[in-house]
Order: sequence, then C-alpha cells, then structure tokens
Amino acid sequence: MTATDGELEAFQRGLRETGGYRTDPARPLPLLDRAFGRFDAWYYLRLLGVLWQANAAAKGGAMSERAWAAVSLSYLRLLEGVGAKLEVSGLEHPAKLGRPVVFVGNHMSILESFLLPAILLQINRVAAVIKESLVRYPLLGPFAKATEPVIVGRTNPREDLRAVLDEGRRFLAAGRSVILFPQATRSAVFDPAAFNTLGVKLARDAKAPVVPLALKTDFQANGSLVKDIGPLDRTKTVRFRFGAPLDVGADGKAANAAVVKFIAAALSEWGAAPVT
Repeated sequence: MTATDGELEAFQRGLRETGGYRTDPARPLPLLDRAFGRFDAWYYLRLLGVLWQANAAAKGGAMSERAWAAVSLSYLRLLEGVGAKLEVSGLEHPAKLGRPVVFVGNHMSILESFLLPAILLQINRVAAVIKESLVRYPLLGPFAKATEPVIVGRTNPREDLRAVLDEGRRFLAAGRSVILFPQATRSAVFDPAAFNTLGVKLARDAKAPVVPLALKTDFQANGSLVKDIGPLDRTKTVRFRFGAPLDVGADGKAANAAVVKFIAAALSEWGAAPVT
C-alpha cells in the first residue's frame, strides 16, 4: 500500500527537524511482514506491488512530487518490513542552502534509486540521471519516465555528456536538484578510478554547488543472473550520508577529489569492502 499523506508528512517533517533518519527498532511491523519478512521472496513480491501502484499512478498522469515521494516511502517501509535498518544523516547541509544542487554519490545497488526521492523531495524538486534501458523495463519504465529524469544511453560518452549538461542545466535553472552517480556501473566496491567528473562538470557549468553523497546499500546484493534480483543481507545497515556543499572551481578537479575523499572515508568507517 502506498504511504498516506499523513505518513509522508510525518516522515519528511522528521527529516527537516533532525537532518536525518534512523529506523526505530520499536516500530511495530505489519502482521504479514512479521510472518514472512525473513524470506527474500516476500521482499520481491512486495516490491512488485509497489511498482504496480507506481506504474498505475504514472499511467494515470498522477506522478506528482508527492506521489513520487509516497512511492519511495512505501519502498522504505517495505525494506524495514523485511529486516532492513536505515540510517540517514547530513541532510541539514543541502537543506540550509535554499537552492538546487548537484548530488554526486557512489552507486552500489538499486536501493538508492528508490529511496532518495522520499529523502530529498522535502528539500526541493529533484531529477535523477538514469540509463535509457530503465525506461523500457516492465512496470518500472513508465514510472521512471514519468519522474522526468535525465536519460543517458551509456553507449556514446560524448552524447551522454551533452545530455547531462544540457538537461541538467535546464533542470537546475528551473529549481530542480540533480542526482548523479558518476560510475559506469553499480558496485559494492568503491573504485575512485571509475568515478568520473561528470557531476562536477555539470555543477561548474550550471554554477551550482556539489553535495557529496556517500551511501552503503549492499543490503540487497546485485544478482548473478539478473542484476536487479539479488539476495538480501539483513546484517547490513542501509546508510546515506550527505556532506557539506562544495563550490566547484574552474576545472573541478579539487571538488571531485573532495567528493571521492568524502565517500571513501564514510565507506571505510562503515566497514565497506576496500578497493582491490
């Protein structure tokens, strides 16, 4: 069931007041989650339900920011129902700016794509940079397209750069922050060498601040046969940490290095797998 207006308002009010979120271990779980939440199949069955509702809303022309955030919060509750614990911190940094920013973070799993709207839409509108193949997925595709993302093909780097710069500047000028993961693919291991400068290039061209985002979302591993369907590890906490905004200089190298340093330090603190 999609989160209600009251649930969404209470969740986002807590984010505004505290700058973060932590799963309450005393929060009662629905009966079915208590019975089946330990099974990965229950997670994927419930995920299909969330996507079905999101797809219906998108096709009905109802994908407002509130509807998007409600779907995202429903997914967050789904995760908690199957044993996930979430920790979010540092939201006071982008919140106090009062202007759109470029969020630049590592990319570990599909979880961040579903969770970030509920976390960020209480600050201002957002647009995510996503790969073109996502808008062709059953159920997920119409929903993803209805959120008006920046779409890249991942086959022609020059065209992708132009799409991100042109569309990203347009969204930022219209008051929408941009979420960008400058890695070629999702990975549980953070490799700075694979972390390109696309985010800081957009921020430099749009004269917008960069907000570093470190995340650890390997609660759901990438699958061996289907990347989006992997096992759950209920011993791992889902974590998001937002850093202080960075002004991008003429070439962006210092800002990109600062983002990489922020992410690497957070992952090291959280015990993530080191670069091999």
